[in-house]
Amino acid sequence: MDSNQRPVVVGVDDSLAAFGAVRWAADEAIRLGRPLQVIHAVGADAAEPGDLHAQRLALDATVEARLWQPGLQVAAATRRGEAAQVLAEQSRHAALLVVGGRTATRLPALLGSVGTHLAAHAACPVLVIHHAERWTGPESVLPSHGRIVVGTDGSVPAEHAVQLAFQEAVARHLPVRAVRAWHPSQHWFARPAPGRGAGAVLDELSAGLNPWRGKFPEVEMEARAVDGDPDEVLLAEARDAVLVVVGARGRGGARDLHHGGTAWHVLHNADSPVLVARPD
Repeated sequence: MDSNQRPVVVGVDDSLAAFGAVRWAADEAIRLGRPLQVIHAVGADAAEPGDLHAQRLALDATVEARLWQPGLQVAAATRRGEAAQVLAEQSRHAALLVVGGRTATRLPALLGSVGTHLAAHAACPVLVIHHAERWTGPESVLPSHGRIVVGTDGSVPAEHAVQLAFQEAVARHLPVRAVRAWHPSQHWFARPAPGRGAGAVLDELSAGLNPWRGKFPEVEMEARAVDGDPDEVLLAEARDAVLVVVGARGRGGARDLHHGGTAWHVLHNADSPVLVARPD
């Protein structure tokens, strides 16, 4: 498939949160100038993908997307298999994959646990919308004011996250805050800096961001070097963010999207939507 034709894909189940995720996905599709593909996965042991209930659920999500963003090109499909595997396969032909995350009760919805799997294994960026049920009412308005936060340590995976953060900032007309924790640690966006002050770390961070300033001059950008535990620093910065962007891997290596890594910590504890930049 031509990369310019790759759709935004949203996974849906029968939860209220899934329809909030559909609205986020529809907005992303409009901003990216791409079609939206709604996917509903039925379990491997469930009825045929042509089952009327499964078809109705996917079609209802399609109607929701068109009502939310009139004129958007939307298609719906059901696929046999477990949601994580089905959506991971769909990601191979997608520009962005969107799923719902934790519900307001902090218990994972069906797609909550799937989001964790996809963040570690998808072939495209993954947007996990926590508490997506907040945006399902007729009076709901998706957040449009605030900032995009990205954690970076200068590694190649972190550079993917920074690029994605700037691209989102351009599309959303929002500023970017790039954050580096400099408390000595092995976590992915920390930079061990014994004996150095925040000023030196900030200078290093700012120098690394200069190329992105040049590529995206229209984006207002703020760099912050914070002394503290990387997990808590980025989580604190994410509290008031429209979106927080993390790399699939950083200095924490493969564990970053498994239990214990900073990206894992943010994905599981941030209330804001989390966008995971996947490697090309």
